[in-house]
Order: sequence, then C-alpha cells, then structure tokens
Amino acid sequence: MVSPKINFNTKHLGKGDPLPPWSGKLRVYNMRLCPFAQRTILTLNAKQIDYEVINIDLVNKPEWLPTKSIFGKVPTIEVEDGVCICESLIIAEYLEEVYPEIPLISKDPIKKAYEKIIIEASEPIFVMYFKVMRTPDTINDETLMSYHKALTFFEGQLRNRGTRFLGGEKPGFADYMIWPWFERIQSMNDEKLKIKSAKFDLLVAYIENMYKDPAVSQYLLPKDVMDKFHAEYKTGKFEVQSIEDLL
Repeated sequence: MVSPKINFNTKHLGKGDPLPPWSGKLRVYNMRLCPFAQRTILTLNAKQIDYEVINIDLVNKPEWLPTKSIFGKVPTIEVEDGVCICESLIIAEYLEEVYPEIPLISKDPIKKAYEKIIIEASEPIFVMYFKVMRTPDTINDETLMSYHKALTFFEGQLRNRGTRFLGGEKPGFADYMIWPWFERIQSMNDEKLKIKSAKFDLLVAYIENMYKDPAVSQYLLPKDVMDKFHAEYKTGKFEVQSIEDLL
C-alpha cells in the first residue's frame, strides 16, 4: 500500500505569503513537525486518499489562516473551496465516513468507544515528551508514574488483544492517533523516555512494526531534522526555515 505521491515538504507559508488558489483537490493545512497534524496525514495515507499539503509557519502565521482554520492552528482540511474542517480527531472521523473503502474505525459502538479510550490513555506520554522538551524541571515522581502507567496500559492492551497492532493485524484509528508521540519519544536520547524491552517487549515490537507501516514510513523525518528541531525547540528559538533547509 502506497498513497499517491505527495509532496510533504512544501515551503511553510508565513506572514505576507499569498494563499495558494484552490486546485479542487482535498487540501491539508499542515506543519511538518506538528504531531497533531501528523495524525491527519497518517489517516489520509492509510486510506490512500489523494491530497495536497499546504504547510504553515505557526510562529509567523499567514494573515489568511483564520479563514481556513477557525482556531488559527493545524491540522485543517479543506474539502471544498472555503469548506474546512479542523481538529485531528474530528478530521479522522470525517474521513472515515466520507472514504469508507479502507476502514480504520470499528463500526461496533463498544469497540469504537474503546479506541477513543486508548487515545485518551496516551495523554501522559505526550505530557512527558513535552516536559522533557520545554520544562524538564517540572518532571516529578507523579509525572514519571503517569508515563510508565500509560506504557504499561499499552503493553497490556497488546497482550490482551494478541495482535501486532492495537487495531488488529493492521494499524487502525487508535494506532495512527497515538503514533506521533511514540515516534518523537523514540527519536530523543533521554533516559527518562526510554521504552525498554525487558519490561515492555510487546510495546517495543509494536513500535518496530509501526515504523514499517507504509502510511507511517513515507512521512518519517530524517533523524538530523528531528535532532535539530528538538535542540531549537528546547531553547525556544525554533525557526521553521532552519528545518526546511534539511528537508
């Protein structure tokens, strides 16, 4: 499975840049390093939907962004000229309804509810990642306990399901919604974030399998890009142009 050839690394448009004219193709307003926008990209890739990417400089936002995103952030998809939908989870459910050919979300109400519970359970992982990035002094025993409790939850889910992915033998809705946190944790060399096979053997295998999934692998960023992003973001001096030079 390979999605149509997409240019993920278009220039990040900022203040003063004109809005590209509507092409008639489904459009994603994105930021190449945003984990929430990545959820939308992964959903589109997994469903093999053709689309175009408009990357946005979120530090220096273009003046027209509020006309495409009511919250002034990404992700937003434009499905018709001027008809936009925002928020990653809402977008994923919309795409499931409109493009049902490759299903990612269970139609069973209970299974669908559990998928959303799994997504909620990933919050401590994102919190831990963000704290390591920006506020390491705020990490305490409670933060670490919540992080490891979340990892233990996912290890247990994989054991109980007996499948390679949370969605079964192929990734599904929950897998793609939580993957951005795991990808970022894996890219950081921080002892507090390490997921060790001695305790989380199924989760380690799960992460390795997710890296191989075509929807994921085609959107992966080179390690030098992630390293530079983390270094700049930690100091609060992140500039999207410096990352674009590496793409």
